[in-house]
Parts: sequence; structure tokens; C-alpha cells
Amino acid sequence: CCPRTHPNLTMKSVLALMMISSAFGKGLKALRTVEDAVATSDSCLSLNIDILTDNYPEQTNWFISAKDGNVVVSGGGYTESTTRYVKHQCIEAERFYTFHISDTDGDGSGSYQLSFGGKTFIEGKGFNSSMQHKFMLVDMDTAIVTPKRKYADKGNANVVSGSNLVGKATA
Repeated sequence: CCPRTHPNLTMKSVLALMMISSAFGKGLKALRTVEDAVATSDSCLSLNIDILTDNYPEQTNWFISAKDGNVVVSGGGYTESTTRYVKHQCIEAERFYTFHISDTDGDGSGSYQLSFGGKTFIEGKGFNSSMQHKFMLVDMDTAIVTPKRKYADKGNANVVSGSNLVGKATA
């Protein structure tokens, strides 16, 4: 009579699979549970961007851009060495962003951390001339993050729920 369906597969699950697979190429191969990647449609999530400058703070700049290339938030012009600067920004859920950080002299030895809901989902230290991370905040407990690269591509993405890696989405 009717096609068989997986008992945990819901319309939200299908939409999440379509969203992830269209973002990273054809054919999503693996996720621990699709429900972990389902986003809420309530849009804005509070993002914390935490930058620790090195000995030359004026050389450090960063920004977060949306998929269309528009800059959502940025920082720089720092004056105090080895000082922590924190910026809070509300960003839309269910959209891909790229965090870019750079050091004009190519010797960036400071650190950075992005978190929301008290959970860190991107962090790094010693980024030399530049580093990029692509990510999506799905809901208050879940972020999708590509591995850090100078230029992230359509390769794999990690699905992070809470502070745990729960699966991989690969193209």
C-alpha cells in the first residue's frame, strides 16, 4: 500500500537533511540523528565573539559574513596587548556564516572563541595570517561547524549538540 518510512523521520528531519545537503553538496551520507540538526524557526541567537589579542593588538581584525558575503559583525582597532575583548551579536539561526580572523603582519598568536548559550563551538589559537570557519547555529543546543581552514570548502561538517560532537555530514 504505502511506502515504508523510518520511524524517526519527520518532516522537520527531511527539511534538515535538505538544508544540510544543499549547503554541502549532493547526498548527505551520515548524521548520528537527524533530529539533532533540526532547526527552530525562531530566528535570532545570541553569539559571543571572544578575542584575546597578542603583543600587537592593532594587527588583529575579524568579521563574520553571511553566505551572500555581507558582513554581519566585525571587530578590530584593538589597542591593548594580551587583552580579552568580547562582543555580543544576535544572528539569525538556520543560516550559514563564515568567521574570518586575520593578522596584518602574519604572526597572529592571539586566540579566539565563538560561543552561544554558554557553549563554545569554535576556538583557536595562533592563526598566523588568517583563519576561517564556516558555521550555522541551528538552535540553542546545536551548531554545524566545518573544520578550520584557510578556505573551508564543501567537504565535511561537524554537527555539535551541546558540547558534544554528535555526527558528521559529508558530501
